[in-house]
Order: sequence, then C-alpha cells, then structure tokens
Amino acid sequence: MRKIQFTFKTEWLSVLLIIAVIIAAIWVYPLLPAKVPSHWGINGQVDGWTSPVGHVLMFPGMMVGMYLLFLALPHIEPRRQHFIESWGFYQMIRNFMMVFLAAMYGLTSYAGITNNPIAVDKIVPIAVGVLFLFIGNYLTQVKSNFFMGIRTPWALSSEENWKKTHRLGAYTFALGGVLFLTTPWLPVPFNFYVPMVGVFGAAFLPILMSFVWFRQGNK
Repeated sequence: MRKIQFTFKTEWLSVLLIIAVIIAAIWVYPLLPAKVPSHWGINGQVDGWTSPVGHVLMFPGMMVGMYLLFLALPHIEPRRQHFIESWGFYQMIRNFMMVFLAAMYGLTSYAGITNNPIAVDKIVPIAVGVLFLFIGNYLTQVKSNFFMGIRTPWALSSEENWKKTHRLGAYTFALGGVLFLTTPWLPVPFNFYVPMVGVFGAAFLPILMSFVWFRQGNK
C-alpha cells in the first residue's frame, strides 16, 4: 500500500502563498479605508463591505484553515488507498483554491486601497469556469472515497455506480465550465442565470442518475 507523503514538492506552493498573503496583510492594513469592499453583485458593483481587521484576517484565515483541512483529509479517509490513487485530483483542487484565494485577496486589497473598480463579475465566473473544466477532466480518475468527487450514497454503494456517475459528471462539469466562461459577455441578469444552469446541471444530473442506476441495479 502506498503511503501518504507530504514533501517540499507537494507543499511549497500552498506554504508560499500563505506566507505571501500574511505579509501582504501586514503591509496593507494601515493603508486600508474604514470600509473595505468584500462583495460584488451581478452587475459588478460593490454591495458589501468589511472592516480593515476583517479584511486582513478573512483570506489568510481561510487559506490557513483550508490548508490544514487538506492536510488532515488523507489521514481520516476510510478508503485511504483510493484517496491516494486520486492524488492528482486532490492536488489540483487544493492548488487551485489556494491560488484563487490569494489572487482574490490581492484584488480586493487593491480595490480597498485605491478605490478603483475591479471586474469581479468577470474574474470570478472565468475562474469558476476553469475550475469546472479541470474537475471535468479529472473526475473519471477519482476513485471512490468519502471526501472527493460526487459522493452520493448510491455511488459509494458500488464501484460500477461510482464510475458511471463520475463519467457523466465529467461531461456535466465540462459543460458547466463552458457556461461559466460565457458569463462575462452576457447582460444582467443572464450573467447570473446561465452559470446557475451550469451549476445545477453539473451537480443535479449525476446525482439523479446515480440514484436511477442504483435502483436499476437492485431490481
């Protein structure tokens, strides 16, 4: 059985990004205004704010918490060997999320310091679209486990159901990714509804078919 090994090669990116955002937080704190943008609506306008303390703690805190969670998951996974065999998917998700959070921290800090607008309504959908495409590309490589993939009780009940569910999920997530990538060129409110169709299709169809295949297998 292969062992779980966290090495410099697997950890350097996450550790470097966490150190970078902590240094950035210390640097930007005295430069921030009393209200820092923290949320943007579908029209690209700021509709939520946080305090300077909230801003400098939120993203670094999320990144540290996520990093510790990802370190723990392989050790608490009941199907540990399957988790290890899905290591590529695990690393992709972890690296993507760390890079995304670090990038968003940089952009929101810039918006807070300069009061210049940033195209969050375009940046976030593109990032999510790319993530969905990556997920679709990797899903068929994910072995049955309790923390990654489309973990319905019916998919976890058999290897055949798991494979069918994730084969379908590979297509639905890829389609969802394409819909997200169209968002920057769509008018309001279609820039919200179209990607939501992608989310619904990516999540709901594999879950529904997982149940259908489970019922068919038990007849």
